[in-house]
Amino acid sequence: MPSIVIAEDYATADSLSQALGYATVAAFDSGNLVNVAQQLRELFRDKPFVIAGDNDAHLELTEGKNPGKEKALAAAKAVDGTAIFPIFAPGEQSYPDKLELVTPLTARSGNLTDEQQMAIAKMKRYTDFNDLVTNSVFGRDGLEHQVTSQVNNIIKGQKEQFEVQHKASVSLTVC
Repeated sequence: MPSIVIAEDYATADSLSQALGYATVAAFDSGNLVNVAQQLRELFRDKPFVIAGDNDAHLELTEGKNPGKEKALAAAKAVDGTAIFPIFAPGEQSYPDKLELVTPLTARSGNLTDEQQMAIAKMKRYTDFNDLVTNSVFGRDGLEHQVTSQVNNIIKGQKEQFEVQHKASVSLTVC
């Protein structure tokens, strides 16, 4: 296993595992990401850590917070890892410009139009890497392209960093 990849839920971990060709870990909840990552870091000190986060853009719009993104970034920081997020096709995850903007205050008021409610419901279908496979026009190919390139770059970066550190420690030992 060239890296430790942790996802928020089972379906996302499964999709990532299929794309990468090796096992991934499901934290089962964004609130578990930091704890799971820290426990695995104790076991795998030499591996790069990738936290595959959800991007809860609909919650950012309606509640003013994005727990999937926030928790993934916190988990990555806790284990000196990298958080990655899915990139959807234009218009899939975004709120339409033509509609009046929704804020947490207007969302709580319950006075959203049918169009606003439908736009938010659509945004909910585009949050994680599994949604990239099942709902996005990018599909499985989009997932494989995004994830393999991102994770491979993270692995390559860690290898290069290790080699630099190793050369530095060898030259100190020789002197």
